[in-house]
Amino acid sequence: MDKRVFSYNADLFRSKLLKRTAVVLSLFLLFLAYNTFQLPGSERLKFLSIFGPMFLLLVWFLRKNFIKQVDMLKNGRIEIEGGVLKQFDAHGSCATIRLKDIEKITQDDFRSYDRLVVETKEKFYPIVNIKELDSLRETLEEASGQKTEFDPVKIDLMTWKTAVWFLPSVIFVAATFLPKTFSFSPLLNQETALLIFNINLILFFLYMPEKKNYVLPGFSFKRRMIFMSGIVFLFQVYVNLERVGFFRKEG
Repeated sequence: MDKRVFSYNADLFRSKLLKRTAVVLSLFLLFLAYNTFQLPGSERLKFLSIFGPMFLLLVWFLRKNFIKQVDMLKNGRIEIEGGVLKQFDAHGSCATIRLKDIEKITQDDFRSYDRLVVETKEKFYPIVNIKELDSLRETLEEASGQKTEFDPVKIDLMTWKTAVWFLPSVIFVAATFLPKTFSFSPLLNQETALLIFNINLILFFLYMPEKKNYVLPGFSFKRRMIFMSGIVFLFQVYVNLERVGFFRKEG
């Protein structure tokens, strides 16, 4: 078999990663701005001294992660030659697969990217975001004698099911605008609405379906989002308890 080289679609990845990074930073800035103006003047400096450095750390981490991932795709590649597939990373190291050892090929959608999962007896080899995916798939099928199985399941967060998850928050927010709402229930306010929304968010991520990450089995987008939402939730609880004088010493 003649040598064939397949490159990753670094431009598509860069574009999507930029959009996602912008969304994350925008949400954090919105969180900082809203809570800064909700707090009394004496508490604002304490709040910013905690979450300001966290924001800068987040920017540093996202920038470092962005550069690293784009560099990996620009310098990584897939080579097929002599009945062997080599998957190179940015540092020149490679994973090697004998094509005759392939037992299964699956194509699915992984975080909005097309992915091929090549399976042998020993291991799973995911190949994500390749420019000439159809050509690579056909080459693997021809060399291994295996037909690709297509997984049609796509995990899309923007569906009617997502809207149902956040229905309690929508109802609660609507209730705060009813006539005389504040007179019969002091809990119906913006601060409690944000608390309910964050609880909704944690539950949503807790039960959100997630496809397996074969590259980093220990990494989970769900766990990361639950952790971040949990930090915000704890701070919300602290602010509300501080507002009612829970931490003030009597006498």
